[in-house]
Amino acid sequence: MIILKKQQQIGDGLLSASRKRFSGGAGAHIHEFFEIELVLSGSGTCVIDGNTYPMRQGSLFLLTPANTHAVQDADAELINVMFQCDYNGNAFSTVLSGALSSPLFLLEPQEYELMVTFFAELIRVQESNPHYARTLLDCALQRLAEHPRAASDTVLPYIQHALLYITEHFRDGITLADTAAHIGLSATYFSELFAAETGTPFKVYLDNIRFSHAKNLLAFTDIPICRIYEYAGFGDYANFSRRFHRLMGVTPSEYRKKHKTV
Repeated sequence: MIILKKQQQIGDGLLSASRKRFSGGAGAHIHEFFEIELVLSGSGTCVIDGNTYPMRQGSLFLLTPANTHAVQDADAELINVMFQCDYNGNAFSTVLSGALSSPLFLLEPQEYELMVTFFAELIRVQESNPHYARTLLDCALQRLAEHPRAASDTVLPYIQHALLYITEHFRDGITLADTAAHIGLSATYFSELFAAETGTPFKVYLDNIRFSHAKNLLAFTDIPICRIYEYAGFGDYANFSRRFHRLMGVTPSEYRKKHKTV
């Protein structure tokens, strides 16, 4: 199951927000946007990149375009918000730093009640006042940035925005020059700054995300191998297969046979 970026947006990068009851399961899938799932009541299991997380009241999951996601044995009431990046603020960069290590934020009762208030109002006004709705989402993200699970990120804002851009667009064939242009720096200066701030050259960082995602798709989804290169951001299958074999010591097909769990 593949969920792609929706063509119709509410506005300001907000795709949809809803409160719903979810029963049963959902097979492993991916998407090209960010998603928040806040559990209001009930139980179940989220499986994200092969790791299992219990669903209970106060569980907030932040999913990125680099995650695979499934739900098992659920009977829960949820708030679901799907959105694209807002590169104008830094709060989401801090939240994302925590989400990349673990997508689960366990909210204390006061935090939980505040998040429910933010999202309930967001749902109410999303179509009549999308700018206000986006402001409410940004307020929720700002609050989440203060959570202990959010990393204390000292990376420069330019690089924070670059990391967000890479996370959202890694499968779009982006280059160092594209990313540098997006944040308003020359390619040469950005390349030096990125390596200095992250400890990793841009190309290596981008490849790490793409190969990690490809491994997750092979192990945790039923996407045909001949299509996985597209969803992982590689230009063609032959190049992907050759580089995957060089890196992992096995072909994509052999990797799937060894690690597939679905």
